[in-house]
Amino acid sequence: MAHGSFRRSLIEEASEAWRYRELLGTLVRRELDVRYKNSLFGVAWSLANPLVRALVLWAVFDKIAPLGVHDYSAYLLAAFLPWTFFLTGTLDAAESVSKQMALVRKVYFPRELLPLATTLANLRHFLLSLVAVAVPFLIFLYGRDSLAHGRPSLPPAEILLVPVLVVLQTLLIAGLALFLSALNVFMEDTKFLAAVVLDLLFYAVPIIYFIEQVAVTPAFPPATARLLHDLFMLNPMTVLLVSWRVCLLRPTTMPAGRFGLAEDLAVNQGIPWGFLAIAGVVCVAVFLGGYAFFNRRKWRFVEQM
Repeated sequence: MAHGSFRRSLIEEASEAWRYRELLGTLVRRELDVRYKNSLFGVAWSLANPLVRALVLWAVFDKIAPLGVHDYSAYLLAAFLPWTFFLTGTLDAAESVSKQMALVRKVYFPRELLPLATTLANLRHFLLSLVAVAVPFLIFLYGRDSLAHGRPSLPPAEILLVPVLVVLQTLLIAGLALFLSALNVFMEDTKFLAAVVLDLLFYAVPIIYFIEQVAVTPAFPPATARLLHDLFMLNPMTVLLVSWRVCLLRPTTMPAGRFGLAEDLAVNQGIPWGFLAIAGVVCVAVFLGGYAFFNRRKWRFVEQM
């Protein structure tokens, strides 16, 4: 297929999906209704999990076993919430088509609405988590600091970048959701393989550590450590998690002696603009690639199942 015809086909597919946007909204609501069917507290369960995690992180890393970083639990939470959105959004969408084959066989509609609806349902949970957990946590931190210093303590100006991070991460998740959901129809091992890969990826992104630590790790020579840092930053989720921390929390310092550090290490120092630009291009490319991959295969779904 020529590049020009591929572009027109992709635009036509997107236009058709847009005409079915009301159905997309219905599928999102249905996704949420099914998830909390027969549940007494309904959507409140989506807030209970991050709230409990936030309290546990605060109790463990700030009170029981402090690691020497001031408010370390806040930095952990600032990366953990977006990671949870990425994890659940990707894994839930992997089966979004396979589980709905009865609907796919009976009714005509753009099949890509199924993984997109799952992605948007998880986006809703993520935004609720930010409002219910992250916002009160930040109000507590900055309010406490304001009282301690006798002057207003405000979040960094980079917090205005949060909507951009939400859009980029949603595009990345949607692209992976389209790719995995289509592939899972033909090979059901896909969802299990995705779960294993994401479990490993948890340790390759800066959630329980700061990305600055990678560049000074004593396990490698300095030049190799810096190269490893740059390789880490080519992962769009690494850049997004680093940016989430910078947007929500101020710079801090890791004291010498912790994690093998020979001297104090400044962390969370600013948005990695160059890497963020690359991550933005990757997120858009993953979405478009996943959309094209899905649409090339969606009419073979019924034959396969």
